[in-house]
Amino acid sequence: MKGLHLRVCLLAMLLSFGPGPVILAGQSSGQGNPVDVVVVEFSETYYALPDSTLTDVIARLNRTRLAGAGGQMSQGLTEYHIQPSWQPAGAGGRCRVARLRLEVQVRITLPSWPAERFRPEAERTSWETIEVAIRSHEYRHRDLTVEAAKTLAHELEALETRGCRALEQVFAGAVALADARLEEAHEQLDRDTPARLTVGRKEGDRR
Repeated sequence: MKGLHLRVCLLAMLLSFGPGPVILAGQSSGQGNPVDVVVVEFSETYYALPDSTLTDVIARLNRTRLAGAGGQMSQGLTEYHIQPSWQPAGAGGRCRVARLRLEVQVRITLPSWPAERFRPEAERTSWETIEVAIRSHEYRHRDLTVEAAKTLAHELEALETRGCRALEQVFAGAVALADARLEEAHEQLDRDTPARLTVGRKEGDRR
């Protein structure tokens, strides 16, 4: 379930189920549990584009690989980490999931252009369009991840088996299935995204 997934257009993703993140915010699964089941931490970081003109900025973005040399093009980077924790609760020969907690950590890396403030208004407007498009794309990946975690929480809370050893296997299978669904959702979003940035003479720069 661990791996580095590189997205061709605007995303490189890191998916893992491992050591837990710092907890900043919570979202209850809606079943009346006083302890939040899905807990989300979100952060942003930026990398500076040193170019002086918008044309050079676009050229650089179209060859940027935030995941490193050999990686696919990624003008923005979304890293997400989902950590489930739980305890089995057995009674009467049955076993269910208790004290479930899904900690979700999402970090997004976006471009910044310090020279923007020195450029003509047309270039500044075009850069804003590009920056918003990249940010919006990454936010959609973030939202997919959080919604998938909420869905998974509901599914896991509903699990019940005869014996707790069986529950452990069913739990692992449910998490693996959710992993595959989420990866496909991210891939579909990227398939629906243009691969390169261009400069439009009338409408400004766009993705």
